[in-house]
Amino acid sequence: MKFKYLIDPLMNINLSEDLLNYDVKNIAIDPKKVQKGDVFLLLKEGEDADKKIKEALSSGAKFALAKYHYGLHNCFTINDPRRCFAVFEKRLHNCACDKMKIIGVTGTNGKTTTTNLIYDILKGSGKKVGIIGTLGAKVDGDFEDTGFTTPDPDKLHEIFQKMQNKNVEYVVMEVSAHALALKKMEGIKFDIAVLTNITQDHLDFFESMDNYEKTKFKLFHKSFADKGVVCSDGVNIFKFSKFCNIPFITYGINSPSDVFAIDIKKDLVGTQFICNCNDEILRVDTPLAGEFNVQNSLAAITVANMLGVDFNIIKRELKYAPEVEGRFNVIAKDNKKIVIDFAHTPDGLEKIIKNVRDLTPGKVITVFGCGGNRDKSKRPIMGKIASSLSDQVYLTSDNPRFEDPLAIINDIKNGIIDKNYVIEPNRPDAIRLALKNASENDTVIIAGKGAEKYQEIAGIKHPYDDYSIVYDFFRSNMQIIKGDKNIEHKR
Repeated sequence: MKFKYLIDPLMNINLSEDLLNYDVKNIAIDPKKVQKGDVFLLLKEGEDADKKIKEALSSGAKFALAKYHYGLHNCFTINDPRRCFAVFEKRLHNCACDKMKIIGVTGTNGKTTTTNLIYDILKGSGKKVGIIGTLGAKVDGDFEDTGFTTPDPDKLHEIFQKMQNKNVEYVVMEVSAHALALKKMEGIKFDIAVLTNITQDHLDFFESMDNYEKTKFKLFHKSFADKGVVCSDGVNIFKFSKFCNIPFITYGINSPSDVFAIDIKKDLVGTQFICNCNDEILRVDTPLAGEFNVQNSLAAITVANMLGVDFNIIKRELKYAPEVEGRFNVIAKDNKKIVIDFAHTPDGLEKIIKNVRDLTPGKVITVFGCGGNRDKSKRPIMGKIASSLSDQVYLTSDNPRFEDPLAIINDIKNGIIDKNYVIEPNRPDAIRLALKNASENDTVIIAGKGAEKYQEIAGIKHPYDDYSIVYDFFRSNMQIIKGDKNIEHKR
């Protein structure tokens, strides 16, 4: 595609006619991955910016674009490189996102489950649907690992184009706060934007809750979305209303809402409730456990109703909704339960423990850690939550990355208010110890990693998953009896 078709007036770029008519095949942002004929775009300024540009040009880039030209030949200035990257990629991929209806879900917690529920309902209504999120991207049974909750613009628009080529009508996607802050969403117009909640996370990047909150709110501007859906339980609606300039519908359980649930009945194998959706009543029965999954279901009901899906289809799809991997997955064995969940924020951990406590006749045992090289301020907060709400806590590693696991654990321990904890940095050993000490009617919560299939240590992602550790423990501690059906995994 000729370069002149990728640009708009906001980019404020001055190029020769030859370069404007240059046929661009690829926009490169990593100088080490430049191929001959690429256009190199420097996203981030820094001390080594000129070196990166020189490297890209020497590797065969036709020309380079950056906020400053650094006095380099064939380097041209452009406004807002991050925005430009998103717009370039959209146009390089034939504006595929404009040819489909896109539903974006943002929020600290609940994004993955909510997007999957909306996806299941739309698919069950006969629509051709694609999904993009933490667990990857899929359409028509094809799965693709994206590496991020919201992929970078090059990968994202490549996925959009693949979906549009397969005649996808709707795309349901997770929109992270980082994606909004780094302008990955520029050029995309969402038919519906959903906000599940805002609680503490990513303060290593955003520095304050105010910055984090305002970044989430950006999605609810008319330049990004036509309509909004927001959880009145998880967001300050008064504050949200001041930022939001599109029509929106609220949903919730404990706050006045347009769509709400009453008469909630729950256990570890499912939930039933009555939903009032804009004065239409439906009885919902879902295999998803926990009050937060009632909120996630309400979000999905609201979106599906806005898109004209019949209530009978909505009820059917919620009744047979498959578990979302790593989100309140329940394993039952010998009258004790194990819950594996991605909860990795103070709010997420508190909700999972409180919900399990409500549904557990015995003790609640929690195994968790915190990620390294991330928001350190949440560590003692999570320690206090786990200690005060659990009968027993096992402090262990999550993804320590480049930090000492014991240093992370000590940060968590600083918030603990009781002596009901054990330190075991080795995560498999911590899980085995918790399972060994759990009694009949107890529930063991294994929090933090969910569906992740690795543990990141010193820059290396080692193969690992919590499920395998649990099942290996069961196998090694179970007598082989013909016809034994003690182990049941609710999938």
